Parts: sequence; structure tokens; C-alpha cells
Amino acid sequence: MRDSRIWRLVLGVQDTVIERVVFDEDAGAVIVSVRPQAKAKYRCGLCRARCPRYDGGVGRRRWRSTDWGEVAVYLEAPAPRVSCREHAVVVAAVPWARHGAGHTRSFDDTVTWMATQMSQSATRELMR
Repeated sequence: MRDSRIWRLVLGVQDTVIERVVFDEDAGAVIVSVRPQAKAKYRCGLCRARCPRYDGGVGRRRWRSTDWGEVAVYLEAPAPRVSCREHAVVVAAVPWARHGAGHTRSFDDTVTWMATQMSQSATRELMR
């Protein structure tokens, strides 16, 4: 994809390869298929140490990202598991989200800023 650098800037992700961007008419959302770059692959989700791959996990997973106007945006990627010496078998870390989160770091940052600048009800309504 020639415009992957622009997509990475718009989505606020680093160390990420953008494979494709599609609009899901049924959900009314943009689905961005991504994967970690080679240097960010197969790291423990807790300590970020490089680990051997354990298995493919439960398939593909989605993380909510910041909306583009009225359109919801989701990042979708495989969620393999790794075998960490310290933490046993855990889901591999991804560069765009914290371990166990269902949303991206940019979404977290936006909600955090909004929570300090406006009421909870306004933040809740704007972020759906």
C-alpha cells in the first residue's frame, strides 16, 4: 500500500504494517487490517521480552481506534500467543495497544485528554 505512511500517521500507530483498509457497510465502520513489524513481533504482552511463538491464539482480534468524524474505526490483527520465561503463555504484545485493552493507545490518549477538559457525560457522548 503506497499510502501506508499516511495511514500510520492518521491512526497514530508505530512499528505497524498496514495491510489493507476497508469500509464495512453493515457495521458502518472502517476496518484496518494491521500486523506488527518484524522487530515488534512475538514479544510478551506483559514484559515485552522477545519470546518464541506458542500458537496462533484464538484468531483475529479488533481494537477500537479514534473515530473519523461519524465513522467508527477498528484495527484488526491476529493475536498469537507467546511462551514467556517469566509469564508463561500470554497473548503477544501489539505496538498499538496496551496488554488486555480493547482499544488503541491513541483512543486512550484522546479519552484521557477529554476527561481532563470536559464533563464525563460529554466525553461519553463524543466517544460513544
